[in-house]
Amino acid sequence: MKRMIARPTPARVVAAIVAVAVSIVSAGVVLWSNAATPQASAASHQRRQALAAQLVIAEKGGYTSGDLSPITSQLKTLDGDREPWWIPGRPGFYDGRAAQVARLETQLKALEQQLYRKVQANASEQVDAARAEIEQDRKSNAATSDVQALQQRLNSAVEVQSSAHTLGAYRSAAQQAQSVLQDATTLYNQTQQENQAVQQAAQQLLAQTGGDLGAIQQAGRQAAASGRNDASIAAYLNEGGMIKSSQIIQTADDRLEFFTGMISSGDVSQAAEGTAGTQRYAGRIHDGLIAGMPGQAVIVSFDTQHLWAFENGQVVMDNAVTTGVRGVTAYGTDFGPMKVLWKSHPWTMHSPFPPGSQYWYPDTVVQWTAFFTSTGESIHDAYWEPDSALGPGSQFDPATRSHGCIHLPFDKAQWFFNWVQVGTPVIVYPGDGTSVANQVSLITTSSQGVPNSAG
Repeated sequence: MKRMIARPTPARVVAAIVAVAVSIVSAGVVLWSNAATPQASAASHQRRQALAAQLVIAEKGGYTSGDLSPITSQLKTLDGDREPWWIPGRPGFYDGRAAQVARLETQLKALEQQLYRKVQANASEQVDAARAEIEQDRKSNAATSDVQALQQRLNSAVEVQSSAHTLGAYRSAAQQAQSVLQDATTLYNQTQQENQAVQQAAQQLLAQTGGDLGAIQQAGRQAAASGRNDASIAAYLNEGGMIKSSQIIQTADDRLEFFTGMISSGDVSQAAEGTAGTQRYAGRIHDGLIAGMPGQAVIVSFDTQHLWAFENGQVVMDNAVTTGVRGVTAYGTDFGPMKVLWKSHPWTMHSPFPPGSQYWYPDTVVQWTAFFTSTGESIHDAYWEPDSALGPGSQFDPATRSHGCIHLPFDKAQWFFNWVQVGTPVIVYPGDGTSVANQVSLITTSSQGVPNSAG
């Protein structure tokens, strides 16, 4: 009996052929994927590195993490995507990632340009606003020194703006200008409040004096002289680096000078405003001077021939004195921010002039001597001068004036000698009520007590 052999049906043959073809194709795809994936991955990685480098450059140019977050947040999401497990899908995955990174590069450039223009415009706006506010300060008659300080800061911001080539530089200019704007606004508000207070004080002054123009002007002139003298003392101390509140005093002095200019007005209301303002800022100068003084300080007024010894802002001794005349002469007492250099008890004063000179004097012994210049000017007792002769005008009297030293009564000189320390500031200044600039211009020594003539 013959065995029958089953022949495959056409459908099975086709299926087998398809299966073989699929296997071949799949194997080919896998082989292709294995070859293409490294290239696609490398290209994607290269794109990613390029974007990272651009982000670093942007940060160095002043773009903050907040500025760049629209890009970095997308990049973080992109970095979180994992390679597909299906091998044939990997090349497309990396190609797609590279395309997304390319789009982020384009977005980054657009974002940088947008922010750059915005910050550039903001810098200009802040500078213009600060400039306008400073002008308002000027119009409100704010202290000249304060306005000048603001203008200098704004000039610095403008310099940064003018030379800016990066977002960071423009942002820095904007921040500086904004700071100036804030301080200028504060100054304007403070000045307006000060002006109102002065106007109220002027009304009270008018009521108190019954509108007497002469009395108002006299009070104003007295306040101006007092304020200028105190401001000059502060300036002398500042020349020697011996005061802590020079800026406060400078601001008050600027305002004082503004109102002083109104005192001589024939308009009683304007004169009253000038006097009220002058009194207000003379008081502020005095308070600033006392608050800023060193622990010990000696002040000598040439005009009033008076000495004050201060300790912790309090007068602990004061008395009439006799000095020499001002300037570099045989009888000259130097003006300046000096200090006690050494002390001696007793001391023999020897004439630097030869016998026969009109300036010669015999050796003279004094008991209590505190030297304040390198050429021998000192504060000491003077037995040959009656105490009653001390005081205003004695510096011009040939019978009483010194050769540059400062005379005190014996008991005051002894007290002073025991109280004062080496290094204590000694300020000898005009004290004539003129402007600070004038009184400072008359300084004749260094802060080390070396007369200009000895240099």
